Amino acid sequence: MKLDSPQQRLRQQLPRHVWILSIANLLSEIGAETIRSVLPIFVLLTLQGGALTVGEIEGVAAATVAIMRVFSGGISDYLGMQKGLAVIGYGISTFARSILPIAIDPLWIIGTQFGDRFGQGISVAPRKALMADITSEEMRAPAYRLRQLLLTSGVCLGSIIAGAILLVSQNNYQMVFSSAIVPSWMGLALFMLVVKPVQKQQKLLMMPAEMTGLLAGGDEFYTRDESAATTSRHHTKQTLGSSYNPIHLRDVLELGWEYWLLLTVAIFFNLGNSSDAFLLMKSIEIGISPALVPVGLVIMNVVFALASYPISAIVNRDLKVRLLLVSFLLHVIVYFGLAVVSTNVQIWCLFGLYGVHLAMIQGLMLDLVDRAVEPFRRGTAFSLFNLTIGVTLLIA
Repeated sequence: MKLDSPQQRLRQQLPRHVWILSIANLLSEIGAETIRSVLPIFVLLTLQGGALTVGEIEGVAAATVAIMRVFSGGISDYLGMQKGLAVIGYGISTFARSILPIAIDPLWIIGTQFGDRFGQGISVAPRKALMADITSEEMRAPAYRLRQLLLTSGVCLGSIIAGAILLVSQNNYQMVFSSAIVPSWMGLALFMLVVKPVQKQQKLLMMPAEMTGLLAGGDEFYTRDESAATTSRHHTKQTLGSSYNPIHLRDVLELGWEYWLLLTVAIFFNLGNSSDAFLLMKSIEIGISPALVPVGLVIMNVVFALASYPISAIVNRDLKVRLLLVSFLLHVIVYFGLAVVSTNVQIWCLFGLYGVHLAMIQGLMLDLVDRAVEPFRRGTAFSLFNLTIGVTLLIA
Protein backbone atom coordinates (compact mmCIF):
# COMPACT_ATOMS: atom_id res chain seq x y z
CA MET A 1 0.00 0.00 0.00
CA LYS A 2 1.43 3.35 -1.01
CA LEU A 3 1.79 5.90 1.78
CA ASP A 4 0.93 9.53 1.18
CA SER A 5 3.77 12.01 1.29
CA PRO A 6 3.69 14.87 3.84
CA GLN A 7 2.89 17.26 0.99
CA GLN A 8 -0.07 15.12 -0.10
CA ARG A 9 -1.36 14.92 3.46
CA LEU A 10 -1.02 18.70 3.71
CA ARG A 11 -3.12 19.20 0.59
CA GLN A 12 -5.75 16.77 1.90
CA GLN A 13 -6.03 18.28 5.37
CA LEU A 14 -5.78 22.03 4.88
CA PRO A 15 -9.19 23.67 4.36
CA ARG A 16 -9.94 24.87 0.85
CA HIS A 17 -10.19 28.46 2.00
CA VAL A 18 -6.65 28.34 3.39
CA TRP A 19 -5.41 27.62 -0.12
CA ILE A 20 -7.64 30.34 -1.57
CA LEU A 21 -6.41 32.92 0.94
CA SER A 22 -2.79 31.92 0.36
CA ILE A 23 -3.13 32.05 -3.43
CA ALA A 24 -4.83 35.46 -3.21
CA ASN A 25 -1.90 36.66 -1.10
CA LEU A 26 0.50 35.18 -3.67
CA LEU A 27 -1.16 37.03 -6.56
CA SER A 28 -1.24 40.32 -4.67
CA GLU A 29 2.42 39.96 -3.70
CA ILE A 30 3.42 39.25 -7.31
CA GLY A 31 1.75 42.49 -8.36
CA ALA A 32 3.31 44.50 -5.54
CA GLU A 33 6.83 43.19 -6.08
CA THR A 34 6.66 43.59 -9.87
CA ILE A 35 6.25 47.31 -9.20
CA ARG A 36 8.59 47.58 -6.23
CA SER A 37 11.53 45.98 -7.98
CA VAL A 38 11.70 48.56 -10.78
CA LEU A 39 10.00 51.67 -9.38
CA PRO A 40 13.22 53.31 -8.07
CA ILE A 41 14.88 52.77 -11.45
CA PHE A 42 11.88 54.30 -13.23
CA VAL A 43 11.98 57.38 -10.97
CA LEU A 44 15.73 57.74 -11.42
CA LEU A 45 16.09 57.12 -15.15
CA THR A 46 12.74 58.13 -16.64
CA LEU A 47 11.35 60.82 -14.34
CA GLN A 48 14.82 62.15 -13.46
CA GLY A 49 13.74 62.23 -9.83
CA GLY A 50 17.05 61.71 -8.09
CA ALA A 51 17.94 60.07 -4.80
CA LEU A 52 16.00 62.58 -2.67
CA THR A 53 12.77 61.82 -4.52
CA VAL A 54 13.31 58.07 -4.17
CA GLY A 55 13.91 58.55 -0.44
CA GLU A 56 10.67 60.51 -0.07
CA ILE A 57 8.68 57.85 -1.93
CA GLU A 58 10.15 54.97 0.08
CA GLY A 59 9.82 56.85 3.38
CA VAL A 60 6.13 57.57 2.84
CA ALA A 61 5.49 53.97 1.74
CA ALA A 62 7.30 52.31 4.66
CA ALA A 63 5.83 54.63 7.29
CA THR A 64 2.29 54.28 5.94
CA VAL A 65 2.15 50.49 6.07
CA ALA A 66 3.86 50.35 9.47
CA ILE A 67 1.52 52.88 11.09
CA MET A 68 -1.72 51.65 9.48
CA ARG A 69 -1.23 48.05 10.55
CA VAL A 70 -1.18 49.24 14.18
CA PHE A 71 -4.81 50.30 13.96
CA SER A 72 -6.24 47.81 11.44
CA GLY A 73 -6.83 45.13 14.08
CA GLY A 74 -8.79 47.47 16.33
CA ILE A 75 -10.82 48.82 13.41
CA SER A 76 -11.65 45.28 12.29
CA ASP A 77 -12.80 44.30 15.77
CA TYR A 78 -14.87 47.46 16.16
CA LEU A 79 -16.61 47.08 12.80
CA GLY A 80 -16.87 43.29 13.04
CA MET A 81 -15.99 42.80 9.38
CA GLN A 82 -12.66 41.03 8.91
CA LYS A 83 -13.34 40.01 5.32
CA GLY A 84 -14.86 43.39 4.48
CA LEU A 85 -11.89 45.30 5.82
CA ALA A 86 -9.46 42.99 4.03
CA VAL A 87 -11.36 43.53 0.76
CA ILE A 88 -11.26 47.32 1.27
CA GLY A 89 -7.50 47.15 1.85
CA TYR A 90 -6.95 44.91 -1.17
CA GLY A 91 -9.15 47.21 -3.27
CA ILE A 92 -7.30 50.40 -2.30
CA SER A 93 -3.92 48.79 -3.08
CA THR A 94 -5.14 47.39 -6.38
CA PHE A 95 -6.67 50.70 -7.49
CA ALA A 96 -3.46 52.57 -6.60
CA ARG A 97 -1.40 50.12 -8.67
CA SER A 98 -3.85 50.47 -11.55
CA ILE A 99 -3.19 54.22 -11.99
CA LEU A 100 0.60 53.86 -11.75
CA PRO A 101 1.12 53.16 -15.50
CA ILE A 102 -0.05 56.67 -16.32
CA ALA A 103 2.13 58.37 -13.69
CA ILE A 104 3.91 61.37 -15.14
CA ASP A 105 5.75 62.95 -12.20
CA PRO A 106 7.23 61.99 -8.81
CA LEU A 107 4.29 63.44 -6.83
CA TRP A 108 2.01 61.04 -8.69
CA ILE A 109 4.30 58.18 -7.70
CA ILE A 110 4.21 59.25 -4.05
CA GLY A 111 0.40 59.28 -4.15
CA THR A 112 0.10 55.82 -5.68
CA GLN A 113 2.62 54.33 -3.25
CA PHE A 114 0.82 55.92 -0.31
CA GLY A 115 -2.46 54.38 -1.52
CA ASP A 116 -0.85 50.99 -2.11
CA ARG A 117 0.77 50.81 1.34
CA PHE A 118 -2.31 52.32 3.04
CA GLY A 119 -4.36 49.44 1.66
CA GLN A 120 -1.76 46.88 2.66
CA GLY A 121 -1.68 48.27 6.19
CA ILE A 122 -5.46 48.01 6.50
CA SER A 123 -5.70 44.44 5.20
CA VAL A 124 -2.80 42.67 6.89
CA ALA A 125 -4.39 42.12 10.33
CA PRO A 126 -7.84 40.92 9.19
CA ARG A 127 -6.22 38.64 6.59
CA LYS A 128 -4.18 36.92 9.26
CA ALA A 129 -7.19 36.70 11.55
CA LEU A 130 -9.25 35.08 8.79
CA MET A 131 -6.51 32.49 8.39
CA ALA A 132 -6.65 31.75 12.11
CA ASP A 133 -10.45 31.54 12.11
CA ILE A 134 -10.73 28.98 9.31
CA THR A 135 -8.09 26.58 10.64
CA SER A 136 -8.06 24.30 13.64
CA GLU A 137 -5.26 24.73 16.14
CA GLU A 138 -3.38 21.66 14.91
CA MET A 139 -3.60 22.82 11.28
CA ARG A 140 -2.62 26.43 11.99
CA ALA A 141 1.11 25.68 11.80
CA PRO A 142 1.02 24.17 8.27
CA ALA A 143 -1.44 26.88 7.18
CA TYR A 144 0.97 29.66 8.15
CA ARG A 145 3.89 27.80 6.59
CA LEU A 146 1.96 27.55 3.32
CA ARG A 147 1.09 31.24 3.48
CA GLN A 148 4.68 32.27 4.12
CA LEU A 149 6.00 29.98 1.37
CA LEU A 150 3.65 31.50 -1.19
CA LEU A 151 4.43 35.05 -0.03
CA THR A 152 8.15 34.44 -0.51
CA SER A 153 7.44 32.86 -3.89
CA GLY A 154 5.38 35.91 -4.86
CA VAL A 155 8.24 38.27 -4.02
CA CYS A 156 10.66 36.30 -6.17
CA LEU A 157 8.21 35.80 -9.05
CA GLY A 158 7.35 39.51 -9.12
CA SER A 159 11.02 40.47 -9.42
CA ILE A 160 11.62 37.87 -12.14
CA ILE A 161 8.57 39.02 -14.12
CA ALA A 162 9.66 42.65 -13.92
CA GLY A 163 13.17 41.85 -15.14
CA ALA A 164 11.88 39.65 -17.96
CA ILE A 165 9.47 42.34 -19.21
CA LEU A 166 12.20 44.98 -19.16
CA LEU A 167 14.46 42.63 -21.09
CA VAL A 168 12.00 41.81 -23.90
CA SER A 169 10.40 45.28 -24.09
CA GLN A 170 13.63 47.29 -24.10
CA ASN A 171 12.99 48.89 -20.72
CA ASN A 172 9.30 49.70 -21.13
CA TYR A 173 8.36 50.54 -17.52
CA GLN A 174 4.73 51.25 -18.34
CA MET A 175 4.43 47.67 -19.58
CA VAL A 176 5.86 46.41 -16.28
CA PHE A 177 3.40 48.49 -14.24
CA SER A 178 0.51 47.42 -16.47
CA SER A 179 1.41 43.75 -16.05
CA ALA A 180 1.34 44.15 -12.27
CA ILE A 181 -2.33 45.10 -12.44
CA VAL A 182 -3.35 41.65 -13.70
CA PRO A 183 -2.32 39.49 -10.69
CA SER A 184 -3.44 42.25 -8.30
CA TRP A 185 -6.99 42.25 -9.68
CA MET A 186 -7.00 38.43 -9.86
CA GLY A 187 -6.09 38.23 -6.17
CA LEU A 188 -8.77 40.77 -5.24
CA ALA A 189 -11.44 38.97 -7.27
CA LEU A 190 -10.50 35.59 -5.77
CA PHE A 191 -10.71 37.01 -2.27
CA MET A 192 -14.01 38.82 -2.87
CA LEU A 193 -15.86 36.07 -4.72
CA VAL A 194 -14.63 32.86 -3.13
CA VAL A 195 -13.58 33.52 0.46
CA LYS A 196 -16.57 33.39 2.81
CA PRO A 197 -16.76 35.65 5.89
CA VAL A 198 -16.39 33.84 9.21
CA GLN A 199 -19.59 33.82 11.24
CA LYS A 200 -17.97 33.65 14.67
CA GLN A 201 -14.89 35.81 14.49
CA GLN A 202 -12.10 35.84 17.01
CA LYS A 203 -11.28 39.28 18.37
CA LEU A 204 -8.01 40.43 16.85
CA LEU A 205 -7.01 42.27 20.01
CA MET A 206 -7.55 39.10 22.03
CA MET A 207 -5.18 37.13 19.81
CA PRO A 208 -1.38 36.87 19.94
CA ALA A 209 0.24 40.03 18.58
CA GLU A 210 2.01 37.97 15.89
CA MET A 211 -1.37 37.14 14.36
CA THR A 212 -2.80 40.66 14.39
CA GLY A 213 -0.12 42.23 12.21
CA LEU A 214 1.15 44.50 15.01
CA LEU A 215 4.74 43.95 13.95
CA ALA A 216 7.27 46.08 12.12
CA GLY A 217 8.03 45.29 8.51
CA GLY A 218 5.91 44.19 5.60
CA ASP A 219 4.56 40.75 4.92
CA GLU A 220 7.40 40.06 2.55
CA PHE A 221 9.82 40.44 5.47
CA TYR A 222 7.87 38.59 8.13
CA THR A 223 10.41 36.30 9.74
CA ARG A 224 8.83 35.09 12.93
CA ASP A 225 7.72 31.46 12.92
CA GLU A 226 4.02 32.24 13.18
CA SER A 227 3.07 28.62 13.58
CA ALA A 228 5.30 28.22 16.59
CA ALA A 229 4.09 31.52 18.00
CA THR A 230 0.50 30.32 18.01
CA THR A 231 1.28 27.15 19.94
CA SER A 232 4.10 28.20 22.24
CA ARG A 233 3.42 28.92 25.88
CA HIS A 234 4.93 32.36 25.28
CA HIS A 235 2.28 33.18 22.66
CA THR A 236 -1.00 32.16 24.22
CA LYS A 237 -4.12 34.21 23.69
CA GLN A 238 -4.44 37.17 25.97
CA THR A 239 -7.26 39.55 26.75
CA LEU A 240 -6.18 43.09 26.09
CA GLY A 241 -9.22 44.76 27.58
CA SER A 242 -12.70 45.59 26.45
CA SER A 243 -11.79 48.73 24.48
CA TYR A 244 -10.56 48.69 20.91
CA ASN A 245 -7.54 50.91 21.46
CA PRO A 246 -4.45 48.91 20.37
CA ILE A 247 -2.22 50.99 22.67
CA HIS A 248 -3.26 51.05 26.33
CA LEU A 249 -1.68 54.08 27.97
CA ARG A 250 -1.81 52.51 31.41
CA ASP A 251 0.51 49.76 30.19
CA VAL A 252 3.02 52.04 28.46
CA LEU A 253 4.66 53.11 31.73
CA GLU A 254 4.92 49.47 32.84
CA LEU A 255 6.74 48.07 29.82
CA GLY A 256 10.09 47.98 31.62
CA TRP A 257 13.61 49.19 30.96
CA GLU A 258 14.53 46.27 28.65
CA TYR A 259 11.68 47.10 26.28
CA TRP A 260 12.62 50.80 26.17
CA LEU A 261 16.27 49.88 25.55
CA LEU A 262 15.29 47.69 22.61
CA LEU A 263 13.02 50.42 21.23
CA THR A 264 15.82 52.97 21.53
CA VAL A 265 18.22 50.64 19.71
CA ALA A 266 15.62 50.09 16.97
CA ILE A 267 15.08 53.84 16.58
CA PHE A 268 18.78 54.61 16.17
CA PHE A 269 19.28 51.66 13.84
CA ASN A 270 16.38 52.65 11.59
CA LEU A 271 17.48 56.29 11.54
CA GLY A 272 20.76 55.06 10.04
CA ASN A 273 19.04 52.60 7.75
CA SER A 274 18.00 53.18 4.15
CA SER A 275 15.49 51.72 1.78
CA ASP A 276 16.23 48.74 -0.45
CA ALA A 277 15.55 51.15 -3.30
CA PHE A 278 19.02 52.62 -2.82
CA LEU A 279 20.55 49.17 -3.33
CA LEU A 280 18.77 49.05 -6.68
CA MET A 281 20.01 52.53 -7.54
CA LYS A 282 23.57 51.44 -6.72
CA SER A 283 23.13 48.57 -9.18
CA ILE A 284 22.34 51.08 -11.91
CA GLU A 285 25.28 53.26 -10.87
CA ILE A 286 27.83 50.48 -11.42
CA GLY A 287 26.40 49.75 -14.86
CA ILE A 288 24.00 46.83 -14.38
CA SER A 289 21.28 46.70 -17.01
CA PRO A 290 17.80 47.66 -15.67
CA ALA A 291 16.52 44.21 -16.69
CA LEU A 292 19.10 42.54 -14.40
CA VAL A 293 18.62 44.82 -11.41
CA PRO A 294 15.74 42.67 -9.96
CA VAL A 295 18.15 39.70 -9.81
CA GLY A 296 19.59 41.23 -6.65
CA LEU A 297 16.15 41.22 -4.99
CA VAL A 298 15.58 37.59 -5.93
CA ILE A 299 18.91 36.62 -4.37
CA MET A 300 18.17 38.68 -1.25
CA ASN A 301 14.73 37.14 -0.71
CA VAL A 302 15.83 33.55 -1.34
CA VAL A 303 18.68 33.93 1.15
CA PHE A 304 16.30 35.67 3.56
CA ALA A 305 13.83 32.78 3.41
CA LEU A 306 16.56 30.14 3.86
CA ALA A 307 18.12 31.97 6.82
CA SER A 308 14.86 32.78 8.60
CA TYR A 309 13.94 29.25 9.61
CA PRO A 310 17.12 28.32 11.55
CA ILE A 311 17.16 31.77 13.17
CA SER A 312 13.54 31.43 14.31
CA ALA A 313 14.39 28.06 15.88
CA ILE A 314 16.94 29.58 18.29
CA VAL A 315 15.60 29.67 21.86
CA ASN A 316 18.59 30.85 23.88
CA ARG A 317 18.14 34.53 24.76
CA ASP A 318 21.85 35.30 25.18
CA LEU A 319 22.59 33.78 21.78
CA LYS A 320 19.82 35.92 20.27
CA VAL A 321 21.39 39.08 21.71
CA ARG A 322 24.82 38.15 20.32
CA LEU A 323 23.35 37.39 16.90
CA LEU A 324 21.53 40.72 16.96
CA LEU A 325 24.89 42.45 17.43
CA VAL A 326 26.27 40.36 14.55
CA SER A 327 23.38 41.58 12.38
CA PHE A 328 24.39 45.19 13.07
CA LEU A 329 27.93 44.31 11.98
CA LEU A 330 26.59 42.72 8.79
CA HIS A 331 24.70 45.93 8.06
CA VAL A 332 27.93 47.93 8.35
CA ILE A 333 29.77 45.46 6.09
CA VAL A 334 27.04 45.57 3.43
CA TYR A 335 26.92 49.35 3.29
CA PHE A 336 30.69 49.68 3.27
CA GLY A 337 30.73 47.16 0.43
CA LEU A 338 28.16 49.21 -1.47
CA ALA A 339 30.53 52.18 -1.32
CA VAL A 340 33.33 50.27 -3.08
CA VAL A 341 31.55 47.60 -5.15
CA SER A 342 32.14 47.72 -8.90
CA THR A 343 30.87 44.47 -10.53
CA ASN A 344 27.62 42.54 -10.88
CA VAL A 345 28.84 39.53 -8.89
CA GLN A 346 30.08 41.71 -6.04
CA ILE A 347 26.81 43.56 -5.58
CA TRP A 348 24.78 40.35 -5.88
CA CYS A 349 26.91 38.85 -3.10
CA LEU A 350 26.10 41.93 -1.02
CA PHE A 351 22.39 41.40 -1.71
CA GLY A 352 22.74 37.86 -0.37
CA LEU A 353 24.56 39.07 2.73
CA TYR A 354 21.87 41.70 3.20
CA GLY A 355 19.25 38.94 3.12
CA VAL A 356 21.01 37.24 6.04
CA HIS A 357 21.08 40.56 7.89
CA LEU A 358 17.34 41.10 7.36
CA ALA A 359 16.49 37.61 8.59
CA MET A 360 18.53 38.21 11.73
CA ILE A 361 17.55 41.79 12.60
CA GLN A 362 13.80 41.43 12.13
CA GLY A 363 13.26 38.03 13.69
CA LEU A 364 15.63 38.55 16.63
CA MET A 365 14.53 42.09 17.50
CA LEU A 366 10.85 41.17 17.58
CA ASP A 367 11.47 38.06 19.64
CA LEU A 368 13.51 40.03 22.19
CA VAL A 369 10.72 42.63 22.41
CA ASP A 370 8.25 39.80 22.95
CA ARG A 371 10.34 38.37 25.79
CA ALA A 372 10.83 41.78 27.43
CA VAL A 373 7.16 42.34 28.32
CA GLU A 374 4.42 40.46 30.15
CA PRO A 375 1.96 38.50 27.97
CA PHE A 376 -0.97 40.84 28.69
CA ARG A 377 1.07 43.86 27.57
CA ARG A 378 2.30 42.44 24.25
CA GLY A 379 -0.43 44.14 22.22
CA THR A 380 0.54 47.55 23.57
CA ALA A 381 4.27 46.78 23.27
CA PHE A 382 4.13 45.71 19.63
CA SER A 383 1.71 48.47 18.64
CA LEU A 384 3.89 51.18 20.18
CA PHE A 385 6.98 49.57 18.66
CA ASN A 386 5.40 49.51 15.20
CA LEU A 387 4.08 53.06 15.45
CA THR A 388 7.46 54.43 16.57
CA ILE A 389 9.38 52.58 13.87
CA GLY A 390 6.91 53.81 11.24
CA VAL A 391 7.61 57.43 12.16
CA THR A 392 11.36 56.70 12.32
CA LEU A 393 11.35 55.18 8.83
CA LEU A 394 9.66 58.26 7.43
CA ILE A 395 12.38 60.47 8.94
CA ALA A 396 15.14 58.13 7.77
